[in-house]
Amino acid sequence: LLLDFSRAGAGTAGTAGTASEDLEKRFRLLRSVGEECQTEPELQELLRRKASFNLYDGFEPSGRMHIAQGLFKAVNVNKCTEAGGIFKFYVADWFALMNDKMGGDMKKIKDTGMYFVHVWKSCGMKMENVRFIWASDFIEENATEYWTKMLDISRVTSLVRVKRCCTIMGREEGNLTAAQILYPLMQCTDIFLLRADICQLGLDQRKVNMQAREYCGSVGIKHKPIILSHHMLMGLKAGQAKMSKSDPDSAVFMEDTPEDVRRKITNAACPREKEKKSAKQSELQGDDTEEWILNNPVIDYVRYLILENSKGRHTITIDGKTYGEADSLEKDFIEGKITEKGLKEACIERLNEIMAGCRKHFAEDKEARDLVALVEQHKAEVQRDKDSGVVKASPLRSLQVFSDTDASVAVVFAPRPDSSSVVTAEATLSALRALVRGRKHKKLVLWCEDWSCLALDKMNGDLKAIAAYYGILAESVKALAKAVKLDIEVKMQSEEILRNPNMYWISVIDAGRKKRLTAKGEEPVIGLEEVANHLPAGENLTESGQVVATLMHVADTLALCRGVKEVTIYSDEHCERYHTLGMQYLKENFANTEVCVPSVDVEKKKSDASISLVLGEGESIWNSKMKKCYCLEGDLANNPLMDLLDLVLSCELLDTSRPLLEVRQKAEHGGDKDYASLPEVTKAFGSKELHPSAFKPAAQERVKSALAPLVQLPKEANFKKCCTTLDNFIKAQNKKAKK
Repeated sequence: LLLDFSRAGAGTAGTAGTASEDLEKRFRLLRSVGEECQTEPELQELLRRKASFNLYDGFEPSGRMHIAQGLFKAVNVNKCTEAGGIFKFYVADWFALMNDKMGGDMKKIKDTGMYFVHVWKSCGMKMENVRFIWASDFIEENATEYWTKMLDISRVTSLVRVKRCCTIMGREEGNLTAAQILYPLMQCTDIFLLRADICQLGLDQRKVNMQAREYCGSVGIKHKPIILSHHMLMGLKAGQAKMSKSDPDSAVFMEDTPEDVRRKITNAACPREKEKKSAKQSELQGDDTEEWILNNPVIDYVRYLILENSKGRHTITIDGKTYGEADSLEKDFIEGKITEKGLKEACIERLNEIMAGCRKHFAEDKEARDLVALVEQHKAEVQRDKDSGVVKASPLRSLQVFSDTDASVAVVFAPRPDSSSVVTAEATLSALRALVRGRKHKKLVLWCEDWSCLALDKMNGDLKAIAAYYGILAESVKALAKAVKLDIEVKMQSEEILRNPNMYWISVIDAGRKKRLTAKGEEPVIGLEEVANHLPAGENLTESGQVVATLMHVADTLALCRGVKEVTIYSDEHCERYHTLGMQYLKENFANTEVCVPSVDVEKKKSDASISLVLGEGESIWNSKMKKCYCLEGDLANNPLMDLLDLVLSCELLDTSRPLLEVRQKAEHGGDKDYASLPEVTKAFGSKELHPSAFKPAAQERVKSALAPLVQLPKEANFKKCCTTLDNFIKAQNKKAKK
């Protein structure tokens, strides 16, 4: 190791030397934990910068703890805390839920987590600078910061990149539920919310830790988390690069009896010849390991669990010879100087000695003993459910937006920002028209997906700009709704989520992890294929944020439909598939419950033509845009002013007691003429009876009168503040683009 602590310390040469020696000692202690370090210079710089620092590791309470999680982890934690670290154990109960551990039952998961804590306390882990943090509690306490960080990570991380990380769950890329895409995104988020300076996990977690470092580069975070990845103990069977909890004979587990240990070690693979590293082994071992290795799990146990454990350095005696380090032991075994029987007997004896303290704790401590019995009961119940072949129905876990059980609700999902980032009168009118279509319902709701927009990288993920966009849109819709005597409610997605964040995000996870039985076995109700097939028209699935936003949309639909009599979602064609996915999910999973299955009322979009009357830019600019807009004689297919007239008419913003258009023109051009309805106007324009020079001023006059409430909005303080925020954002983006 090339160490440079020359800048450490201050004052006299002696003091500086002592400080430098201390830093070098702490560095070597930490570095001995990791088979790989990203990066050593950053680790040195951290030790100079901080006397105390945070490390983290997370674990899923999944029912069993193998010896690497127990004894080996205790060794590494003790080294880290001795070097000045605060070690944060993240009890990843939510992650176990996403990975469908313990049948996805949070009570069983939490009980198992408490069992894990007892194991560590019993096997020599020094607890003074160890903190146990429960994911569900921590996330709820830090809901706003946590979830906005997760959504921000998702917006800059491609789906391909996230799928590469999914091996952290023991899942292959081709067999993923939509919820399992959330797993690495949330694990990456944990690193930042826990203020982790060092990620001290196994080499199998390298990819997601590297994702956190890549995120720092994407958003300009100076100090990247350092990755200190420990060795992965081999599985006991031949060819097993790592232990497997699903294979009880692949590892010694912390609850194993002395007889279990003897049987497993006796039957363990124990080759004498080195082999070329496999691709899997290369992934699970440090970059500096040799190409040819001895795949001997018994020597692996001796090296990492017996010669060094939570009580310090030790020796082992095999066939009459005592060893204090593993390299010479391995060399002698390869050369035939040690018998396989002698090696295994010594390993069995020493392992049982080391595990005796843990066994004693669980035999004598009533709380620990009861926990073991409870966890065993949970495991048996989960196995029975699995063997039954029946997919157990999950409890209803979701947000509930409305408390009025007799309510009939019309929901309109507000348009999301487009690449221009502006709010237009046309977007406002489109939302209002959908609300007018739902006038028959008791409640009319405009749902603004501000956090979904963050996941989808709308407005470059700037939450203040997104809030300003929706603030302008909401005030505009309310102003026009008031003009047509429509009582509407505006619901901001983030505000509703934060009323009960844990319940909301569990419903998001549930949407992605629910399964159905098919002829091929269990399949996810919403897998990645379903997400891709239900994206808004014209979109392809490339980003992890799209998966997150889709699951959020399903959770939003569930929250809006829970506890009410009837819900209709009013939409245009663009988002029809999106809403259909939510409807199908509720129909399949919550029929005959307190959740009503929504109907989706879709209106066909007539044209993409738009004048783009931007809210807040002023009446004179609007007049100029309408006057100059494209309006070719006889062309109805591309006539934005005609489309705008249709919009205000369908929003019921026009006085229908007078003709729709009152054309005033000279006699030689046909004279004055009134048109009572839109069909009359379009027929006359299409036949060229109505010339653009006569149509435009008459149509402009009607549109202006309909949009008069929007012209008055800039006088209101909140609207003006939102416009200023949005203008500043757009100017900043334009400035960046020029650079």
